[in-house]
Amino acid sequence: MAKYHIQHIQDVGRGPQTIFYRGNNHWTTEHEHRKIYNKKADATKELYDFGGKVVKDAEYNPNAIDGDGDGIVQEGTEFERPIDT
Repeated sequence: MAKYHIQHIQDVGRGPQTIFYRGNNHWTTEHEHRKIYNKKADATKELYDFGGKVVKDAEYNPNAIDGDGDGIVQEGTEFERPIDT
């Protein structure tokens, strides 16, 4: 079953970074602390004026392709890894 979260790009003092919604109007830079939704509609209901977008959580893909040629697959997800693994 697909899972969803809310994320936003913001400058948090170290340049633009992805931040994740934790719930109760709080955000975090830690991917593992994001609030998880079972339905996209539930996540969409929690969007507010600050912004952000609803994102489908990544799933591990053993056949991931390095689309930009930098040697990393599934970049920006918890499954990010060098192409050799």
